[in-house]
Amino acid sequence: MFQITKQAQGRRGAFVKVVQLEGEDFAVIVRYPDDGRYHQKYIGPDLFKAEEIYAQELEKISSAGATD
Repeated sequence: MFQITKQAQGRRGAFVKVVQLEGEDFAVIVRYPDDGRYHQKYIGPDLFKAEEIYAQELEKISSAGATD
């Protein structure tokens, strides 16, 4: 199983999420407004790194009108 620890939504279906996987791993999943596919930007045990990538991706989708 997994648990979503952070998420933000944007326009036209865009979002970015930090997901805690079973165990101690985290993943950052992004869907951009111009692309219907899911992109895995990070997977690993470092929460700090996952949150850093989350912030970078949030900035990208924010330029398209995201809300937190």
